[in-house]
Amino acid sequence: MRRVLMTQDDKKVVIDTKSDDCLYSSPVNPPNTGTTYTRGSNLYAHKARSGNIYLYFHHWSMWQGSEDSYCLCTKEEAEQFLLEKLGNSGWDSLEESEAEQAEKDYGFELLTETA
Repeated sequence: MRRVLMTQDDKKVVIDTKSDDCLYSSPVNPPNTGTTYTRGSNLYAHKARSGNIYLYFHHWSMWQGSEDSYCLCTKEEAEQFLLEKLGNSGWDSLEESEAEQAEKDYGFELLTETA
């Protein structure tokens, strides 16, 4: 489904979760988790016609009466989100292969040691 988001300088970004690259997809109520994963945040990258890349979150919930929301984010916010998911274990973790893909395609520095 296509949606329009506005940048801070009032430019329109037409996003589409079906065709934009999903960098992280929250688990959706996997088996034996009860109600643990009934809401989440997915991270997408949209390549605009201009060549610019826009990152955005899709916040969703399975709870009745809740509406999905979408918001643009900075590369720093996206990287912090991915690092948090990379540090998790279990259903909501970011796989190493996904981190490597985000580094290769979008220039994130997720697996580069800075200590």
